Amino acid sequence: MDDQDLAVGKEYVVKLGIKEIVGVLTDIDYTIDVNTGEKKRASSLTKNEIAVCTLFLQEPIVVDTFSHHKVLGELILIDRVTNMTSACGVVIDVNDTNADHTFVNGSLKARGDVFEDFFYGMQSLNITKAKPAFHQYHIGDTIPTKGETYAYPDNFDILILRDKVAVEIRDAKVANILSLDGYAYTEQPLVNGRGFAINVHSPQEFAAFKADYAKAGGNSDAELFDKWMTFETYRKIKFHNDFE
Repeated sequence: MDDQDLAVGKEYVVKLGIKEIVGVLTDIDYTIDVNTGEKKRASSLTKNEIAVCTLFLQEPIVVDTFSHHKVLGELILIDRVTNMTSACGVVIDVNDTNADHTFVNGSLKARGDVFEDFFYGMQSLNITKAKPAFHQYHIGDTIPTKGETYAYPDNFDILILRDKVAVEIRDAKVANILSLDGYAYTEQPLVNGRGFAINVHSPQEFAAFKADYAKAGGNSDAELFDKWMTFETYRKIKFHNDFE
């Protein structure tokens, strides 16, 4: 409903019933052609487009499907900067976020997106992420270190900043899942929760990275990423004819 594109990864104020809460648009499952009903892949939405999307809310909220409870099942997305109404929609499904976490160790849960593949659609001229079939990993499990568009070493550490969890990978297996506060840098290669390389190569650089992250208020902002992250170390983007 806004001139600005609806973008994956962007935070919005979600108004649902009488509650307003910050939420992140984590996925655009598919767009729907209003004339033909055809479903298409997309990485963003323009004005007047209709799509099925996935939202992650920052805290628990009372919600229901629109078909069951109209007040608790309709929502509005508001741009946090312009305060414009970005989109409106209805709830068609409610997921237990505990079941959506990639790495789990007791009460520690983290949403790692390190196994997503990135494709450039030749028709849409957009980059689209393709998620593999959902799988949950625990200590001792083997992980897929190589995909179509990513290749990680057999030994590295994943710092999932948004969930404050660290995952240690050794010999392509999950060796440990621990609190980020309890993590100690051991000079293993580092990636963030999306598989971007964290350019840290010494305890001094790790301390500087932590200081910058704390200075950013615990947010993964663009300045922090520009300074510390590199996309193409372990990832690449493939061209794809079928992504529209």
